[in-house]
Amino acid sequence: QAFFDQVLQSKPSKPFFEAMAEPLPMQLSANPSMHFGLVEALEAEAEALSSKVAAKDDSMSRISTEASFKQGVGVSPAESESGEIASDAQAALDARFKYEALNLDTPVVIVSSELHPWSKSGGLAIVAAQYAYNFAVRGHRTMAIAPMYDDKKDAFYQCTKSFEIFGTWHEVRYFHHFQDYGNGKGCDYVFIDHPSFHRPGGLYHNTTNNEEYSDNLFRFALFSLAALEVPVGIQLGGSPIYGGKVMFIANDWQTGLLPVYMVHRHRANGNYNEARCLYVIHNLGYQGCYPLRIGLPNTDQYDNFAQLGLPFAALGDLLFQYPLHERTFEGDTGETINLTKGAIQCCDRIVTVSPTYADEIRTPEGGFRLNDFVAAKSYFLVGILNGIDDSWDPSVDNEIAAPFSVEDMSGKTACKLDMQKKLGLEVDESACIFAFVGRLTSQKGVDLLGACVEWLMEDGKDGLNNVQLVMMGNGEPEFGNMLRWAESSWKGRVCGYFGFSPHLERDIIAGADFFLMPSRYEPCGIPQMCAMKYGTLPIVHCTGGLKDSVQNWYVDEEKATGFHVWPLEDSSMKKVIFDALDIYFRRPEVCKQMRLRAMNQDFSWPHAIDDYERHIDWTFADPPFYGRQ
Repeated sequence: QAFFDQVLQSKPSKPFFEAMAEPLPMQLSANPSMHFGLVEALEAEAEALSSKVAAKDDSMSRISTEASFKQGVGVSPAESESGEIASDAQAALDARFKYEALNLDTPVVIVSSELHPWSKSGGLAIVAAQYAYNFAVRGHRTMAIAPMYDDKKDAFYQCTKSFEIFGTWHEVRYFHHFQDYGNGKGCDYVFIDHPSFHRPGGLYHNTTNNEEYSDNLFRFALFSLAALEVPVGIQLGGSPIYGGKVMFIANDWQTGLLPVYMVHRHRANGNYNEARCLYVIHNLGYQGCYPLRIGLPNTDQYDNFAQLGLPFAALGDLLFQYPLHERTFEGDTGETINLTKGAIQCCDRIVTVSPTYADEIRTPEGGFRLNDFVAAKSYFLVGILNGIDDSWDPSVDNEIAAPFSVEDMSGKTACKLDMQKKLGLEVDESACIFAFVGRLTSQKGVDLLGACVEWLMEDGKDGLNNVQLVMMGNGEPEFGNMLRWAESSWKGRVCGYFGFSPHLERDIIAGADFFLMPSRYEPCGIPQMCAMKYGTLPIVHCTGGLKDSVQNWYVDEEKATGFHVWPLEDSSMKKVIFDALDIYFRRPEVCKQMRLRAMNQDFSWPHAIDDYERHIDWTFADPPFYGRQ
């Protein structure tokens, strides 16, 4: 049974933004939608209503323990002063959610190895932050837990606890930051501190030699074990504990041990019987695989599983054995600890980030050797397309050259001309601009783009040759060289930017006509949805979330919002690009209607959260998973 131990003292720390390569304005809100100071119309309306309330007490700061306490017991400061106005404001926010959830009184605990804006290596941080914000606004008492990779400004020390793994006891410290979203809604952000989380390189690997940290199994085992202690063992800011009935949302391999520990250490001892765990697979290509034993055969070997503090019954859930042809040396048994497999086996429900990807990971082609384990749990598998945050709205985006909307598209032309000037392209309103923004890897199909560049620039294409190309991204050096070659070969018509700028990304998405995403696989994909909101038609490989989010021109011209490439090869890519050019130059009204349909698509997070709420209800309707006998 978890014990209680509370130490309340503040610990000022350095601003974490100092390490950012490109400084951005200080962001007070943990909601990514607030990153550019943009607010959805409904939220603005709610804020306007709330502003009628008497001035807010200055003592109730964003990290106030008093505010946290009132959040914990369900008391809203606004309601205490003006219940009618607060309820009107909440109604405006609730209008974004359509599903009538049955478990709004159940707390949601998001556990992620990265969390925007405090730590970020990819899209996982953004998605985890959106979970935290939207579940809180939806009405759940909400907590988000992440490692403390560096000092956090405005995060307050709570307590210290010890855990025995890897042969000794390890102390971790807990820090708390409460983010108030108004109307009695907010999120408890919890940061778990241990020396192993503090590394000068990346979150998971040494950026100098691009090698994974050798102690990652220990780091994230400790993180998962420590995260399970928070709901039942810590009074955050003096508020009541969350208790044993919560919905854990664990994300990717770094938290794969959380459902394993919950089943084999907690439920086996009568704890967390009322809790459930959703395990979200953001990319099955990364699984957290580690040798079961370290050392040569017939020598004293180091047993990794024995260090995890799990009963022997858990070994069957974690063990994965590679086939003979994939073993690396004589005597290699191929036995590994696979954290993702353990999570799949032990969680109460599996969620992936798009419906098509949920189908793909059950196949040998898309399952990365775990397809049989995923397929065996198909009844508890669902794909829910991620949303995009509210800042991706050209009508209120102050980062682009000019705003525009479905009612007035004139601003998009201004954005195109501005982008051409910034990137050194020939300023030509009539040119058709294709754009790519993404990681420069083969998984993103960058080699396919390289194979099409000369054709795009030199071929007559039946007179459809007033074309420009923009490519931006970080990644593998050989693809960076391809970008440099393309730009130097067709100066003024091609821009190859080997690097990344979030501000330039918006300029490109707003100013381009077509957005290229020939990814070999894509669990969800965010850029294609952002592009559609800005009237930039996506050309995508027919896979994963790309297939789910883009309505294909070749299937139904009346509903199309973009083009699918199938099969994924350069000849198919050229065919689709030619058809896009034909529509752009020879059928401009058809192109305009496609743009308007794309801009009217609903990729909002409240729509996705409705699906999550539905599956939370179904998960609580089922009995908890107690492990395989």
